[in-house]
Amino acid sequence: MSLDSPKVLYVTCAENGLHGLGQLTKAGIDVAAVVTIPPALGTKYAVSGYVDVSPWCLAHGLNCIRLREYKIEVSDVEAVDFDLLIVNGWNRLIPSEVFSLARLGALGIHAGHPPLGLGRAPLVWSIIHGQSDIEVFVFRLTANADDGDIMATQVVEITEHDDVKTLYEKVMDVGADLFLAAIRKLSAGEAGFSQDRRFLSHFPKRTEADGLIDFAMTDRQICDFVRAQVPPYPGAFTYLGSEKWKVLRVQRYDRFLFRDHPRVPGRILRVLPSGVIVQTGAAPVWIRHATVDGTDIDPMSRPEIVGRRFGVDLD
Repeated sequence: MSLDSPKVLYVTCAENGLHGLGQLTKAGIDVAAVVTIPPALGTKYAVSGYVDVSPWCLAHGLNCIRLREYKIEVSDVEAVDFDLLIVNGWNRLIPSEVFSLARLGALGIHAGHPPLGLGRAPLVWSIIHGQSDIEVFVFRLTANADDGDIMATQVVEITEHDDVKTLYEKVMDVGADLFLAAIRKLSAGEAGFSQDRRFLSHFPKRTEADGLIDFAMTDRQICDFVRAQVPPYPGAFTYLGSEKWKVLRVQRYDRFLFRDHPRVPGRILRVLPSGVIVQTGAAPVWIRHATVDGTDIDPMSRPEIVGRRFGVDLD
């Protein structure tokens, strides 16, 4: 970066933001201050992938502004001398009064297929919907969510081996490079390209309750549903009577075996040393890893569950 590169006010409270912050400082970007929230607020608002960035800032001599609430006001940052606001890992809209303080405005990052898929949990929704790729893009912030002019973009593949954690890391890694590219463009006076607002669509917010598995879905859909919600997200789950099973790993079992059995979604067909075989609306799935109250389930210690059904049994 040139000596006249902008002074950055950086906003984050998540793992991807800390990674990006490290990459920007390595590249020589002048970070005037970092805005974040303390662990108590990360817990209060159940921030996925929350990281306390304060120790890192202290170790690297950066001014760290810890907010008293999960929102930024002008009074929190007006004393900071900055040219550009960067938001990376922050699930709240930034008031226009805040980013209007910056000479070059503000940059954010999102992933989807702009202008489709703006809004909440884009990685989760993209895997649930069976997408094979996702577009990571850095854009100029507006008063709305994720709809500003795009400054830099990169398509990332979603392979059959990816879950939301590995996809999160891919996007995290690409994002740091995209912010650097966008800063170069801004410093050179280049403009981005606008999103076609006629076709804007937004993903809705997800809550922990949205992780309930519907075994009437196909085996492929259930595998996508589970891998889309592994930690740091709340996770997919089901109930066996009053027992809540958090499902962390599942795979398609076999499209030939059990094809002559009555297709009763949720019925447990077999218990094997590596997991539980469950009927879906199509072929069975193999639950390879599940927990109850945080403890791993040993399937061979539960042979009595064969013939029961997830989601409908009553104790």
